[in-house]
Amino acid sequence: MEKKKGRQVTPEDTAARTCLKVLAALWMFLAAGMPVFSQCAPNQTAFGHGESITYEVVYSWGPIWIRAGRVKFKTDLESNKETPCWHITSTGRTISSIEFLFKVRDVYETWIDTSDFHTLEFRRDIYESGYRLENSSWFDYPDGIVISHTKRNDDPIVLDTLRMKSCTFDMLSSCFFIRSMNLDTIREGMSFPVHIAIDDSVYTVFVRLLGKENAKDLAGIRYPCLKFSATMVEGTVFEKDEEAIVWLSDDPNRIPILIEAQLIVGSVKALLKESKGLKHPLSPLETPR
Repeated sequence: MEKKKGRQVTPEDTAARTCLKVLAALWMFLAAGMPVFSQCAPNQTAFGHGESITYEVVYSWGPIWIRAGRVKFKTDLESNKETPCWHITSTGRTISSIEFLFKVRDVYETWIDTSDFHTLEFRRDIYESGYRLENSSWFDYPDGIVISHTKRNDDPIVLDTLRMKSCTFDMLSSCFFIRSMNLDTIREGMSFPVHIAIDDSVYTVFVRLLGKENAKDLAGIRYPCLKFSATMVEGTVFEKDEEAIVWLSDDPNRIPILIEAQLIVGSVKALLKESKGLKHPLSPLETPR
């Protein structure tokens, strides 16, 4: 199987202007490139079995903020072909009141080997206002390739063989990998390349630590955070050189508290709504009343 030249422009690249924007930021901003595959595994994980994190997505058009959707992440310990794995699922959906404008029903899943943090399999099933995409990817780290099957709407299945770059992740494993890194060694202003396999290509996103700053969740509770920017490459759901800003909790959980991204018209935010089953207690600056 050969990788086809270039990437076909699809409705997926242009239509996702509300909660899928934030989904992409959540999944794509978090993973610093490392020299070789053997160094990609964290020493320990910042998450555990039964973790569940939910975000509220809001969209602004001028001074007006509109509730757009909800994104949920869930982590479980399972077995994939007799290999102990982290099974991570993320679902995104728009709220009913705006679905006459744009309807999203997205499911992302990854199975990550607990011993070396290598992705075994990644799937996503996307529905966006009539547009369907089904993608499955299998990661072969010894040979340095990703086998990808992609089907758009009623088109035939497209088979691709992608060549990995150093520490290539899928969308979800990248996020959970960075949570478990030793971020205390990263200095303000440092930037890192991120390599993520998406459909028929391996994309690079550049991530930079902007410093430390407090951020509020949906309830208005403030948390001390590490503030990152991520510059998206042209050809993804983001425009060329577009940035997403992410506030990551400055505690052992390292979960996003707030994410912001600018759109062609307006902007979008994802705010932490609820967290359950965290491995460590969150450390807010303010205690909920």
